[in-house]
Amino acid sequence: MLKLALFQRWGHAFTLALMATATHPIAAQANAGPASTSQASTTRLTCETMATWGSNTTLTYQVAGPVVGPESSGTTPLTLTVLAQTRNGHLQTLIRNAVVQDYRQLAPDADFSRLPFDGEFRAQPNNGDRLYGTPASAHGLYVSLRPMAGQPKQIQIVHYFGAGKFARSTIGACQTETPATDAAARQLIAQLQTHLQAQNWVEADRLTRRLLAPESATMPPASPALTDPALIREIDQAWLAASNGRFGLSVQLRLWQAATLAHPTNLEAAVNNFRDRVGWKIAAPRTEQDFISSDWRNESELNRSLQSPVGHLPWAGVSDQVVQQIAVPPPGVHCGSCSIDAIQLRHDRFYTYIPRLMMRLKFALG
Repeated sequence: MLKLALFQRWGHAFTLALMATATHPIAAQANAGPASTSQASTTRLTCETMATWGSNTTLTYQVAGPVVGPESSGTTPLTLTVLAQTRNGHLQTLIRNAVVQDYRQLAPDADFSRLPFDGEFRAQPNNGDRLYGTPASAHGLYVSLRPMAGQPKQIQIVHYFGAGKFARSTIGACQTETPATDAAARQLIAQLQTHLQAQNWVEADRLTRRLLAPESATMPPASPALTDPALIREIDQAWLAASNGRFGLSVQLRLWQAATLAHPTNLEAAVNNFRDRVGWKIAAPRTEQDFISSDWRNESELNRSLQSPVGHLPWAGVSDQVVQQIAVPPPGVHCGSCSIDAIQLRHDRFYTYIPRLMMRLKFALG
């Protein structure tokens, strides 16, 4: 059994803190209009974190939107989406694309230090920098971003479900996409569309992984993974159109949801069920053992044709070239763990990456 990430429980509500500035106290959220959009920057921010509520529900939070400088923190037009998944596999969207506002505007006289964020995410009494709230939550949901200077890199959430009942999230990560990275992604998507129209599944699969999980297709340094929902939807639509609905991210998401319903309390079993549905398990043991492969198909073993199982493409593994470069270091370089690292890429990684990928697809595709 794989070990699942543990999330700290803090009652019936969750606080959302993004590593950027201090947090605000829980206070009035009503009568606040949407934040105005600043033209100070076109950098896009995406932050994700998780929490548990009771013993039955996992909450996943995503905060996204353009980012402006600290001097304009009151006008940052961020939005929040919250997903809840129960142990029986039921997935529900609690909040979708709700405006997240500067908490100093929502509660200018509040004692910001009263919000129960962890350590550096907790605000000073009179300093609510990069502390946010949303009127979309009935009892209060708060976001704290860090560090104080520069672009946010981490997030934490406090989410209230009643008086004194709240949940606090783990410390999540933030990723930024600049106009330059956005332009590069669009260029790759244009290439992807060309390859898909020609049914060049090999190159289309490689380009898709380069966009969604760059480290799986190229050696470091790799570009950041694509998080923009609109661009992820473009990738999905290109696959659907080229395969007449047989391949694509939304197809895989539907199959993943069926797998989690079949195995609601066992994530490893759900991943294996999904693997079997999309045909990523080898049909028979290999005649030649290479010591780093598992019962998951390697890149060269994929069936890249319209006769392969529904959802077979795009693949979620690591390119053979990347695995071999890790397993066999350059001459003169000694690496005691290289073979173990390569084995991990061809087995263990699937059990952590696939659930994270599917949650990202749920945010993007709905």
